[in-house]
Amino acid sequence: MSFNFKGLNEEQQKAVQCTEGPVLILAGAGSGKTRTLTHRIAYLLLEKKVKPSSVMAVTFTNKAAREMRSRIEEILGSTIAPLWMGTFHSICARILRREAEHLGLGQNFTIYDVDDQVRALKKVIALLSVPQQIYSAKLIQNRLSRVKNRFLFPADLEKMEPQDGLDEYLPDIYREYQKYLMSNNAVDFDDLLLKPIELFNKNEKIRKKYADKFRYVLVDEYQDTNHAQYLFIKKLVQDHHNICVVGDEDQSIYGWRGADISNILNFNKDFPEASVFRLEENYRSHDNILKAANAVVKNNESRIGKNLWTKLQAGDKIRLYEADDELDEAKHIVEVIHDEMFTKKRNFRDIAVLYRTNAQSRVIEDALRKNDINYTIVGGTRFYDRKEIKDILAYLKIIVNPADSISLKRIVNFPLRGIGETTISKIEKFAEIEQIILFEALGRVEEIASISPAMSARVLEFYKLIKNFIGLSSELSLVELVSTLTSETGIMHHYQTEYDQYESESRVENIRELFNSIEQFTEERKRDKQPADLAAFLEEVSLLTDVDTWNQANSAVTLMTLHAAKGLEFPVVYITGLEMGLLPLQRTMAQLAELEEERRLLYVGMTRAEENLYLSYTRQRRRYSSSVVNTPSLFLDEIPSELIEMITSGKGKTSVGRGRKKSRSKKIQAYFEHAGSQIDEDSEFKVGQPVYHATFGKGKIVSLEGRGENMKITVYFTDEDITKKLIKQYANLSPIEAT
Repeated sequence: MSFNFKGLNEEQQKAVQCTEGPVLILAGAGSGKTRTLTHRIAYLLLEKKVKPSSVMAVTFTNKAAREMRSRIEEILGSTIAPLWMGTFHSICARILRREAEHLGLGQNFTIYDVDDQVRALKKVIALLSVPQQIYSAKLIQNRLSRVKNRFLFPADLEKMEPQDGLDEYLPDIYREYQKYLMSNNAVDFDDLLLKPIELFNKNEKIRKKYADKFRYVLVDEYQDTNHAQYLFIKKLVQDHHNICVVGDEDQSIYGWRGADISNILNFNKDFPEASVFRLEENYRSHDNILKAANAVVKNNESRIGKNLWTKLQAGDKIRLYEADDELDEAKHIVEVIHDEMFTKKRNFRDIAVLYRTNAQSRVIEDALRKNDINYTIVGGTRFYDRKEIKDILAYLKIIVNPADSISLKRIVNFPLRGIGETTISKIEKFAEIEQIILFEALGRVEEIASISPAMSARVLEFYKLIKNFIGLSSELSLVELVSTLTSETGIMHHYQTEYDQYESESRVENIRELFNSIEQFTEERKRDKQPADLAAFLEEVSLLTDVDTWNQANSAVTLMTLHAAKGLEFPVVYITGLEMGLLPLQRTMAQLAELEEERRLLYVGMTRAEENLYLSYTRQRRRYSSSVVNTPSLFLDEIPSELIEMITSGKGKTSVGRGRKKSRSKKIQAYFEHAGSQIDEDSEFKVGQPVYHATFGKGKIVSLEGRGENMKITVYFTDEDITKKLIKQYANLSPIEAT
């Protein structure tokens, strides 16, 4: 039976059939990349007779992995359980479970979330006498995460010139933090990526085992990979080069958290023999939306280049609303929702409101509530981050990994047992002296003379409770275990009685929903012929993202940041706050690379829209307790005026125009205009001149482009050994005397 290519265009078919050697699939927004990827995997298994166990497919969300697995099994008509498919973190966690002993870990290691990491760091920085009033544990956690994503270690940091006071403490913090994690048989989210690479570097036999196992490696959303992820993939494919990456450099929007766009831009340098396929036909958006999005993103310099097109109709023009302020903007959003529902028979779920920062949602939420419009926020407090859920998860983590002192200290006195911090501190000191884990020390509490017999009895009662549940974990089903746990520990009673009626009902309902999630997890794992044990459940929960827990079937308008919207699509999209300082964000405007990422962010938002796209900006907006007069975003001037229908609010009246007046924003347009090779002779900056920057240190001007405040200045910073392209009016460069 020949393979069925139905539903694939010519370029997609070529990408599917090119199975050997490195392949780069440049997939524009809405161009059917998931369809291409799933058919490519199905083609490998069905036509090329590749074993599922020889394929590894990496996605960026668990939701995407589930969707792809389901589609492949539908094509094949059979299960693909042996095929490794999931996020980088889930696949790396799976490798670490198998190879834990080679890294000094137990297979039952705990994965610390951000909250756990902050708790651990508080203990570490207290031991090192780091001034917490200046450098908070959360700030340090964020800095460490960025360092790890660059695959740097304490010894690497010690070789670098400190950029601020925290950098001087960071190597010691990093070193002690890792020791603390090891003593707790724990890893953090970033270690899931670092440790497999570390393992591959130290043990060639293990690296080769996985390189030989995964003869075909596929990576989705390659433009969003960081340096550690890049190294992990390179280690796996360095022998056979059977690597297929799918991505779109125009949708690279996570540089702020370590994503490196150069990974996709330089793919041909890494693999000169690579085959390249461009998926440019868009199946999602009307033509006017695509033309506008193309017109915006083509202004970026860091791109390989593609031009989206569609066979769909032109559709409505893009509506651009000029609001008086954020209240007027929110009012207009409500009007748009009502209009879409009544004139086009939309459902709430068809509409998404996108914004640059989470703070923008408050006014919008108020307006939606006052008008009885159901809404859901993606990126708010996650279900598994709610206190009542985290309390139960902490118990479960201890049952799996008794060495996890962070989880242990969270629950030892919850619900209240009269075991105070002073008692725990004494037991911790005893554990350090005896060189045992904290949980074992609880069982030997009677040996600590400074703890009274009555207090020892309470501690021992808790110790025996946990020991009992450790035994029950192998006898009861997951749902039975958690149900019994919440009852016997008093957690359910606590949440039923300690709060007002509304909050108690809400928290108890969340606990019952946890039972539902465990049942669903068990059913899915059995279907996929994978173990449905407690350790597997905790691992899946720790790796969930906001999008994984969002249900598009709910009848509610979706509110989310532009970053969170990536990978989604809606019939109607409304993007708010297109103002200088907000989109692009103020801190991103000095460096060209960051400004280009802001442009890509808008491009991503625009291409989420299928049929109707609304944009808005305000003449003034309250920010930081004061009202700020705004300038429309420079990105608006990059959209051809013939694609825009301008709507202006003034004194309670709304007027509609066919397009924007070019003269209204010439100053913004000039913000990014190229001025050829013309150089401003009156400028205080010259090529070759030494300069100083507060962040990057000393450097030398390499080139100048343009004139006036919009001049682009390329500087090689000798202190950092990096080159940056800056915009003069935001660069904060100081000329210094040559030495």
